Amino acid sequence: WTLLERLSRALRDECGLAVEPPGSAPLLVGLSGGPDSVCLVHALHALGVPLIVAHLDHALRPESAGEAQAVRRWAQSLGLEAVIERRDAAAAARAEGLSIEEAARNLRYRFLFEAAARRGAQAVAVAHTADDQAETFLMHLLRGAGLSGLRGMAARSLPNPWSETLPLVRPLLGVWREEIEAYLRRH
Repeated sequence: WTLLERLSRALRDECGLAVEPPGSAPLLVGLSGGPDSVCLVHALHALGVPLIVAHLDHALRPESAGEAQAVRRWAQSLGLEAVIERRDAAAAARAEGLSIEEAARNLRYRFLFEAAARRGAQAVAVAHTADDQAETFLMHLLRGAGLSGLRGMAARSLPNPWSETLPLVRPLLGVWREEIEAYLRRH
């Protein structure tokens, strides 16, 4: 199976999405600009899935505004709508008493689900891979999770912490990072 075939099957069978009929609601994809999310957007676009990409600049590094513009230009080169926002993760961390990483994650998912709801998306897709899944399982194991806690991420989460009606989907959970890197080299 090629990555595109596996992605198409995961969208349908594991994520429960209707992506093939013309006129189906778009999928909002979180696009960080890293290899995993670039691969996801490129592959979904190649499959003809209606897409909107969304990128949150966490305002943590001086170069982040330029990276956000690079993400916008790349998405537009594919003919895709790009939703780009900047939110101050460090200020949110201070205000909420969280680590910067946790505050950034909360801001990012709130942003993605707000953008998806405003644009009538059928789901929010993120580019977690099999490598991320293995790391999550090991982290739970090392934290001493009981049997009920020894699970990884779900391919489809609904309800989720950000929405009762919009699913969070992870269609690349069965794909390893080396496969993503090979796909990106080919394309």
